[in-house]
Amino acid sequence: MGKKISEIIVISDLDNTLLTAKEGIPEYNIEMIEKFQQMGGKFTVATGRSVESVSRYLGQISLNAPAITYNGGVIYDFETGNVLYRAALPEIAKDILKLLMEEFPDVGCEIMCDNFRTYLITENDYTYWHLTDEKLSYIDTEVSQIQNNWIKVLFADKNETLLKMKKFCEENIHCDEIEFVMTNTIYFEMMPKNITKGKALKTLCDLTNLSINNTIAVGDYYNDVEILQNAGLSVCVDNAPDEIKELCHITVPACIEGGVGHLLAQIINSYI
Repeated sequence: MGKKISEIIVISDLDNTLLTAKEGIPEYNIEMIEKFQQMGGKFTVATGRSVESVSRYLGQISLNAPAITYNGGVIYDFETGNVLYRAALPEIAKDILKLLMEEFPDVGCEIMCDNFRTYLITENDYTYWHLTDEKLSYIDTEVSQIQNNWIKVLFADKNETLLKMKKFCEENIHCDEIEFVMTNTIYFEMMPKNITKGKALKTLCDLTNLSINNTIAVGDYYNDVEILQNAGLSVCVDNAPDEIKELCHITVPACIEGGVGHLLAQIINSYI
C-alpha cells in the first residue's frame, strides 16, 4: 500500500456486521481492532443505533475516530464526548407520523431525539425486542409530550407489514424534506432528506481532515449502500444480500465468524 496505516480509517456497521444482538462482538473482531489501533490505524462505526446504544460496547472495543450514529443523523466523538454534527427532522414529520399511525396503528414506533433519549410511542413485540436487545433506556409517552427535535423515527414490525408501510409512503407521501429507508427486515425509518451513512462519511472526512480515499467501509444491508459507494474501499460480510455483495470490492467471512477481524488482519499483514 502507498499510504501509512495511520492514514487509514475503517468504518464498520454494527448489527450483523461487527456484532449480533445475541452473541455480541466475536472475540476475533475485538482482538484485531485492538491490534489495528495499536499499529496506528483508526477504527470506528457507522450505525443506525443511538449514541447510548453504541456506548454499551465501548468496554469491549475503543473507537479512536468519531462515530456515525442514527444512520448518519449524528456524528459523535466518544473520546471527547462532543457532537460534531447533528441533523433533525422538519416539523412536517409530526403530521406524517400522525398519518402513518392512523394507517398502521399496530406498528411499533420509537422517536429518537437530539437529547439522545428514545421515546416509545407505540409498543409491540418488535419494539420490546429492539429496546431489550440494545439495552436502551426509554420514555413511554405521547408524541405531543416530546419537546426536543427529532433525529429519526423508527417503525418496527414484521417484514410483510413494513413493506406495506413502505409502499404506502411511496404512493402517498411526497415531501422533499423527508425520506424513508428499510434498515432491517423488521425496521423501517423516517429520516431527514439526504441524511445517510454515506453523506455522514463525507462530512466526517471534512470535519477531521481525512481523505475519503483512505476510508474502508464495512456493511451488510441496504442502509449501507451509500457509504459503501462513497468509501475508498467497500467491504461486506458474507451474510449480506447478493445485491450488497455486488457493490463491494471485497467480501469477508460472515459476522459471526469475525469477518471484520479478517479484514483488519489482511490490512495488518500488509504492513508487517
